[in-house]
Amino acid sequence: MRDRKITLLGPEGTNLTLLIIFLVLNFISWLTLFTLSDGLSFDLNNSLFRQIVFTLLAVILFFAITYISMDQINQYTFPFFGLITILLIFIFATDPKEGVRRWYDLGVIDFQPSEYIKIALVLFISKCFVENYNKVYIGAFSLFSISLVFFQPDLGTTTLLIVITLSMFLVSDIKIRSILFLLLLGGVFFFIFLEFGLINQYQLNRVTNFFETVDFAQSQSRLAISSGGITGQFFEADKINQIFIPVQSTDFIFSAFAYQFGFLGVLLLFGLWIFFFYRVARIILTTNSEFEKFVLAGFSASLIFQIYINISTVIGVIPVTGMPFPLLSLGGSSIIATAVIFGIINRIFIENNVVI
Repeated sequence: MRDRKITLLGPEGTNLTLLIIFLVLNFISWLTLFTLSDGLSFDLNNSLFRQIVFTLLAVILFFAITYISMDQINQYTFPFFGLITILLIFIFATDPKEGVRRWYDLGVIDFQPSEYIKIALVLFISKCFVENYNKVYIGAFSLFSISLVFFQPDLGTTTLLIVITLSMFLVSDIKIRSILFLLLLGGVFFFIFLEFGLINQYQLNRVTNFFETVDFAQSQSRLAISSGGITGQFFEADKINQIFIPVQSTDFIFSAFAYQFGFLGVLLLFGLWIFFFYRVARIILTTNSEFEKFVLAGFSASLIFQIYINISTVIGVIPVTGMPFPLLSLGGSSIIATAVIFGIINRIFIENNVVI
């Protein structure tokens, strides 16, 4: 940790710009879910109240991470990666929900470890790169954790983890031919899994149906986005929720947002994220810590690809993947995991004496 300490909105400090972006993105989610619900009621079955509770927990976690230095995060990276990997292994002993095993049922909430392997994998690869571990071993351990998510099955998160891994290898000193070899190896394994029936049938159906038929949810989603116009339908009470879209509070929440707040709202949402990534990029260029550089690059790749996949799904460019939109979609595990990412980035800002 740097010698200088900053005491602004936290035990070690907080970057105000990052905090404001985090809070505004959560508030946008509240407004969107308000239009999709029957109003606010103090019941966890109410989507808006549930999201508010998760947001409050996320803000607490955001500040709590301020207590943890990057040296400590580095120190506990391997135990954290091992813990999440163990949770991914034991999840296969749980009862399936809708044909998949992704959650631990904790009663009030469901815990989804695949959301946290996104964080653990970035930290793991970053630490291994900094300490010059053999890249074959790094790739093997990464592939093992990714395969655990693949067999849940969760093709969307699997694709995200592969992109994170490849992105971080690309920003390291690995040779391009090694990347091509990894891609070739991945393709070989895919066809092996396909040949021996190791890929879940419903995953294959999603892909084949995308090219053979028009997906109803994606068709309705495009209609909702185009109906939002310039300013949206938020103040037009007679038009709210007249376009039915399945799972609109989670996978397709971007279409609900675009419908309610229009093109100007979408510009605001994208503007916040672009400004966030711009600030992160500046720290990547200025920090002297290689560990911080890799962590920031990995988290940026993760968030950018999540947004890209979600929007591509919503507008029908790719098959439905079930990828949430960070800090917009309803979901406790997703919000908490994103709060951890923002908290770690906030800590990096603090240790580089960036408070605004």
